[in-house]
Amino acid sequence: MKRVHLYLDAWQLQAAYNELDKLGEKNWADNRLYYQEWLLLHCRLQSLSGCCSHGENYGTLLDALHITRPTINLSDFHALLLSQNEIQLLTLIAQEALFLDMAPLCHQICIQLDGCLTDSTFALVEKERMQADAAIVSVKYLIEKGELESAFELANSYRQKAAVNAYDANLIELTFLAGLCCHYIGKAQLADTHIKAAFYSAQAIDSCYATRCRNFLERETDYPITGSMKDFPTVPLTAFSPKIFMDSVHVTDGIHETDAIYTYTLGHLIQDLRLEQNVSQSVLCQGLCSKSKLSKIENDVLQPDVALAAALLQRLGISGKVFPYWGNKKDAEFYDLQFKISHHHVPKEEIRNFLDKMEQLLDKDDILYRQEYLCSAALQSDSPAEKIAGLTKALRLTLPDFDIHQLCSYRLTCEELSILNNIAHEYRRTNESHLSSLYFLQILAYVNKTKPDILLLDRFFHITGYMYCHSLYILKFYQETAALPDLFDMSIIKRNVNCYALFLFCYSQALGECQRFEETHTAAIQSYALNLLTNRYKNAPLLKQYLHDDFAIDLKY
Repeated sequence: MKRVHLYLDAWQLQAAYNELDKLGEKNWADNRLYYQEWLLLHCRLQSLSGCCSHGENYGTLLDALHITRPTINLSDFHALLLSQNEIQLLTLIAQEALFLDMAPLCHQICIQLDGCLTDSTFALVEKERMQADAAIVSVKYLIEKGELESAFELANSYRQKAAVNAYDANLIELTFLAGLCCHYIGKAQLADTHIKAAFYSAQAIDSCYATRCRNFLERETDYPITGSMKDFPTVPLTAFSPKIFMDSVHVTDGIHETDAIYTYTLGHLIQDLRLEQNVSQSVLCQGLCSKSKLSKIENDVLQPDVALAAALLQRLGISGKVFPYWGNKKDAEFYDLQFKISHHHVPKEEIRNFLDKMEQLLDKDDILYRQEYLCSAALQSDSPAEKIAGLTKALRLTLPDFDIHQLCSYRLTCEELSILNNIAHEYRRTNESHLSSLYFLQILAYVNKTKPDILLLDRFFHITGYMYCHSLYILKFYQETAALPDLFDMSIIKRNVNCYALFLFCYSQALGECQRFEETHTAAIQSYALNLLTNRYKNAPLLKQYLHDDFAIDLKY
């Protein structure tokens, strides 16, 4: 299920559809909540494809909601305690209601969802993501009712927040809707900025949303489609076979008597993965816990906390985010603070305040959380030497005898890999710049050897790709920079528009240095749009100026 969410967020619809088919073949793990989520994801895929029957989608969404809320009144559910799946189902139901000329129902649902989410205690990242989803539907409702100024204010507000917090799944659509409002209002220049940023960004990540945008503009508006926007190839719309609710499906409520059925525990999962990958206990637990403690975890004598469980799974190539919870209150507070530090553009004094609060949560046994704290603190320095020293200190909490030349002999957590990414990137600014390439090549070798699950790769590898590209370009290895798309899976980097914007910024100029000017122009247009999309307003004109000055290329944007 997590893989499907990942693919849908990146508009990689065929990959999502393939994963959904596999889940259906496994009978949804005999769990009605998984079946409900499966129906939700299928309906979301249908909506994103631009080829769905709105009537069918609406009916399937209602059926899915009735699995857990058989008597729900769509006009009066504000007092209910709703799960994330139920909130997402209601959001999509509101959108389909709008398409089916049931605007009052759409409005009622949106108002109630706003109240539910405002009062909810979901983790910050989950809450803001669902609010952005609901805002998209509200903006469409306001456009439908002709309340264009209000629609623009709402779309632009959530667009800004999505850009800061890296909610890529919402960002492109919110940007297009903001631009559409500007076009209807008569703000031509701002409309042009947002509409083209959304179109070219969608085209850059191979999303069919670019095709949907262009088709809508041609069919429903008088917006002038000219230049590259008219000629750029886009992903064709694909109709996916819809899945409808079936009463005949036999699934349980997910509750089992522990003495009546074999329970596959976390300890058994860790042991099975370790043995399957031929990893010794000492390699797996190095710096995390004792070999004796790991043995007790594998034999269900001890239960690891969330941080240790996630770290052990990550070293076995599985993302810790397969868990749908943060653990205790301390875990939730720590990760909320970490999210604010890494995603909110705030003054350094406020970041220092967040770091102080993080440190206050730690005790002497919190090695993994302390490592994350030290990493976050090190990244606040402006000095590459200080950053490397701070990051190295954090790394040695779990890998005290670390040797970069032996990287493939270790098993690493996501945090350890992130630290190595940053160390590699910082070395480009030192007198030991050759170490930058060494570190990145070792990381690539590690990924090639251990083959982490896509969910774990998605947490760090897009950063590896961008940082390696940047380092090679700064070191004037232009041929090597231009060859990077042949070196690793670009679909991973394209799933993070912030990193892809920066990747293309360097990559397009490297292509120019290699005199591959047609490719330079295409990559530069995509980078220009992605940098505008992510609010990097300085990067976009800088790239335009560099191309003009260095290669006499004028962007036909």
